[in-house]
Amino acid sequence: MEKGRILLAVTGFHPQRWRELLSAEREVVLEPDGASDPSITYAVVWKQKPNLLSSLPNLRAIFSIGAGVDHIFADPGLPDVPVVKVVADNLTQYMTEYVVWRVLDHHRQGLLYRSQQPKKIWHEPQQRPAGDISVGIMGLGSLGRAAASVLLSLGFAVNGWSRTDKAMEGVATYSGEAGLIPFLKATDILVVLLPLTPETKGIINYGVLKELRKRNGLGGSV
Repeated sequence: MEKGRILLAVTGFHPQRWRELLSAEREVVLEPDGASDPSITYAVVWKQKPNLLSSLPNLRAIFSIGAGVDHIFADPGLPDVPVVKVVADNLTQYMTEYVVWRVLDHHRQGLLYRSQQPKKIWHEPQQRPAGDISVGIMGLGSLGRAAASVLLSLGFAVNGWSRTDKAMEGVATYSGEAGLIPFLKATDILVVLLPLTPETKGIINYGVLKELRKRNGLGGSV
């Protein structure tokens, strides 16, 4: 049987590099041959045009070029096929670096020091050890687990919350609606690494944030 074609539909960057890589597996096209092109079996997308995929009869799966899938779910004509996100070492590394940077900045009271700098003030506040600070990560997928691993290595206490049960050594894990409030009450710094989907949209609100633990050396939860 002849292999189906891959539709590469991206906006915001030039698709040539992805086209070269995917072409090693099968034929790649940038536009379907009509709204109901039967030759396309897979779509690789980033912010594709709305309704582009809605009537492809043999489409088996949609792949997101990136860790996010919210741009796919925003399509009003999204067909009922599996949606797959890309897991790449560099994406995971970039996110881990960002999370650790922000956690350390809050932990080491960077905001206070930056406010002192233009005033030529040098006041060293009391500094808690990392083990006294609990970082809570919402989302224990590949990004969340990578960030949790590095934070653990720095001595932070780490909590994890996910929609379904997930275990990770060294991390206190919580899941589902029943586990959300206990997770928040044990968390000083909240990190949200959940994918943005219809199920997670709006999950962060005042009702959630007010449950974060208030006791720590950070001047409140973060």
